[in-house]
Amino acid sequence: MKKFFFVIIFLISSTLSYAENGIYFVDADRVLNNSDYGKKIVNKLKKINSNNLSDIEKDENELKKIEDEINKIKNIISQDELNKKISDLKDKIIKYREKKDFKFKEYNDLKNKELKAFFDKITPFIEKFMEINSIKIILEKKNIFIANSKYDKTDSLIEFLNKNIKDD
Repeated sequence: MKKFFFVIIFLISSTLSYAENGIYFVDADRVLNNSDYGKKIVNKLKKINSNNLSDIEKDENELKKIEDEINKIKNIISQDELNKKISDLKDKIIKYREKKDFKFKEYNDLKNKELKAFFDKITPFIEKFMEINSIKIILEKKNIFIANSKYDKTDSLIEFLNKNIKDD
């Protein structure tokens, strides 16, 4: 029984020593959204996305307007004219969908490129932050089931990045 008790105490104390051994976590989304450099990227992406959505909405409203006009005159015009207008509308819908898909893909490609550039730029600063604070491992918060908040270094990392990253 004494051996079992000593084994349990040894395991608990070794677990505690690992916890104080330089393993912390950060919330990468919060770093992106709250660091000065990250905010600039997020705002740039939001502006582009907003412009894209506005452009797509404008095209969508135009298509609805054309459809409404066709519905208003469908009983008045000849069948050939109606078919021609419907065909034109279908062509415009196809172009609209292609444009929408292209804008969506273009935005996602830009977003991925910008996020990669962000993390590439901050990585050396994170390594310096780790060295200064004697941190051996930083884990992403999303990949942690549960942890004590005292191991969260997000705010101090954001502060460090804001002090050290100068815009180009």
